[in-house]
Amino acid sequence: MTFPRPPASRLSGILAALILALGMVGVAFLPTAYAQSSKDPLKIAMILWRGETNVEQGFRAYFDENSIPVDLTIYDVARDLSRVPAIIDQIRKDPPDLVYTWGTGITSSVVGKYDAVDPAHNITDLPVVYVMVSSPWKTGIAAPVGQSRPNVTGAAHIAPLAAQINAIRAYRPMDKLGVVYNSREDNSVSNVADLTELGREMGFEVLAATLGTDGEPSPDDIAPAVAELARKGADILYIGPDNFIGNYRDTLTDAGFANGLAAFSATELEVRDGHAMLGLVSRYELVGRLAASKVEQILIDGISPADIPVETLDRFSYLIRLSSARKLKLYPPLSLLDYAEVIE
Repeated sequence: MTFPRPPASRLSGILAALILALGMVGVAFLPTAYAQSSKDPLKIAMILWRGETNVEQGFRAYFDENSIPVDLTIYDVARDLSRVPAIIDQIRKDPPDLVYTWGTGITSSVVGKYDAVDPAHNITDLPVVYVMVSSPWKTGIAAPVGQSRPNVTGAAHIAPLAAQINAIRAYRPMDKLGVVYNSREDNSVSNVADLTELGREMGFEVLAATLGTDGEPSPDDIAPAVAELARKGADILYIGPDNFIGNYRDTLTDAGFANGLAAFSATELEVRDGHAMLGLVSRYELVGRLAASKVEQILIDGISPADIPVETLDRFSYLIRLSSARKLKLYPPLSLLDYAEVIE
């Protein structure tokens, strides 16, 4: 499937009106070409997990700074994936030019797996750009290398796992990595599996505490899980791309403090707004800007999503929360202070 976009200079007023009327044939790209020629804003539907974040601030800023008008319609699932089908129905009644999705759960619900798309339930006739999907290939959202999806691309946000492990070991020795995770989230399951495999290569053991095996996970299970990991000799707690743990990050880090364990995070907010002691992260604002650049390629440059690679940032930030280090009496090596961002 392709999404042609004829140059605006070639569209007479009559032809543009005809294309606009038949826009359903060319999905969102033909009407968008006409919209841009008339300076109308790009219409983007944003399906968010928990309201707007710094990712969306960066997304908005990109368009503002490049003088690209946008009309954003916000759909907030409020951490409830059961709301996604109704949102898809609303979007189909008044189609935007593009759909923006936040996170693995929402994105999987909206576009399906690359090899199991259901047009009755998934969006197939509009371009989709996703953000904050930690393992797009492992979870089946992105097609395997050498293949592509005709209407889907996105911006990932997780630093390579080997780089994360090296970041931990730059701070302190680590032979046993403690992970509390929600087994009902595909991204978390994939992340733990990858860590376990990497541990065999890099010489560390993953101690995993699984939540949600007998139903929905409970925050009451987090502290006992952390205590058990400490008993087994975990050197540090690992916070991966896990929405459930992210919702209860303070519960996890408080349990870590109680058991003498620091926390490392693969995502920004757990350090910047929480109490994880360190992290190697993508700045949320820059992830939003990266996604916005892909929207520009699709809706203004006329490039098919199939020809726009799924990417992550090429630079990551090393964050240290000094208040947590002080609480645990685990101060960073002086060498890290040359390039880390220290948060009080």
